Parts: sequence; C-alpha cells; structure tokens
Amino acid sequence: MINYTISYSNPHRHYVDFDLTTSTKGLDKMQFQLSAWRPGRYELANFSQNIQKLAAFDENNNPLPFKKITKDLWEVDTTGTMEITVTYNFYANQLDAGACYLDEHQLYLNPVHCMFYIVDRMEEDYKIALDIPKNYKIASSMELEGNTLSVKGYDLLAESPLICSDSLQHGTYEVDGITFHLWFQGGCKPDWEKLNKDFTAFTKSQIKHFGEFPVDEYHYFFQITPYRSYHGVEHTKNTVLLLGPGEEIMDKRY
Repeated sequence: MINYTISYSNPHRHYVDFDLTTSTKGLDKMQFQLSAWRPGRYELANFSQNIQKLAAFDENNNPLPFKKITKDLWEVDTTGTMEITVTYNFYANQLDAGACYLDEHQLYLNPVHCMFYIVDRMEEDYKIALDIPKNYKIASSMELEGNTLSVKGYDLLAESPLICSDSLQHGTYEVDGITFHLWFQGGCKPDWEKLNKDFTAFTKSQIKHFGEFPVDEYHYFFQITPYRSYHGVEHTKNTVLLLGPGEEIMDKRY
C-alpha cells in the first residue's frame, strides 16, 4: 500500500503539499518516478519542474540521502530503513482539462502530473487522505470514504482526477443500471432537466451501438471558466471538460 496525504496552507500561492509513506520492503534503494506524459497528450512533458522542494525521511523522521537521476526520477538510499516518507510540494496553477490548479475556491488535481509511482511497484494500491476544509465536497471516480480516496494501481490513479470545493454542483442520471455523475465547478447554472434528458439520450445511443458500457459508474467533471474555453480529456472512468464562459454553456455554447 502506498499512502498519500495531500494538504495546503496558502491556496493563493498555488502550492500543494504531498506526503507519501510506504514500506521499503527491505530494499536498500527505492526509485520514485513522476510521469513524463499524460493521457490525451502523447508528447513528453516536464511535470517535475513544478516540484519546488523534496525530502525523504525514515520511520524515525531521520533524513534519508537521495539523488535525482533524470528530470523526473529520484532515487533514495533506504539502507536499514523499514518505512519511508517522501515529502514535496507542487505548483498547481494551470486550469485546464489535464493539469492541476489550486486557489481559494478549489483544489483540482490530475494525479498523473503530481503523484509518484515507485519503480517495480506500479500495481500497488494507493490510499489518499485529503486535508481540506470541512465544508468541501469531493468529486472523483476513485473510491471515497470520508475524506480518503483509494484506487488500485498507478495506471488507474494516473487517470483519476479529483476536485475539492464547497461550490461543486452535482447531479446524476442512470442508464441500464449504470450511474453517471455530472459535476460542475465554477460559475454556471446547470439546467438539470435538459442535461439529464440529453445525456441520457446520447448514453443510450452509445451503449446501443457498442453493445455495452465498460464500467458500472462514470463521472463527467466540468471546469467552468468566466472566459471562452473548450477542451476535454477522456479517461476510463471519467471525462474532464473545460468550458466557458459560464453564462453561455446552457445556451449558445451548449
């Protein structure tokens, strides 16, 4: 199990704090890899440039030596260590359908940008504790219990964005026993009756043409901007869409 805690203290500065804790499994060295590309954009990226500081500690909070091997791969000396904690912060100030953003109104993360996998342990489960304001709702296709998310393996984590905010608007509809979630973040007034009617219609058509739907629950995340925007990224269990301006999305931008 790989345990993450995600928190922040000054949202206007856009830095998100990450603590990763896990067993060393007796290894003398461990490598922590940040992705070099993301789903929907098949080109090399440099997400690691958003990490301002990083440190590693053993189970007694003693610092562990580490070195950076490539632009997005770190190696930590874990000799004699049972448990390791890697702490780092990440600059989240890019609001689009595939990146990360933090301000006074929301925490929005695409884990492929900002969360490590451990080399040779990509299949391991993740548990993610969110230290967020009490009045915040959580939108995610990952399993949710309280303020803790869980997901099986890095591949699924990498395509499981999350939004935390007190202004999230949420609706659902159902087709063939499958629940579909509609999440809106940002200034807009969703016409739920119209949305449910139209989304139900195209969902039924899709299932009819393809014969089945690959998951039993699906999420649409809408990031609504006050300026014109039109951009989306699809994943196995969710889709993120950036749309704006908010006052037009149920009208001429629908």
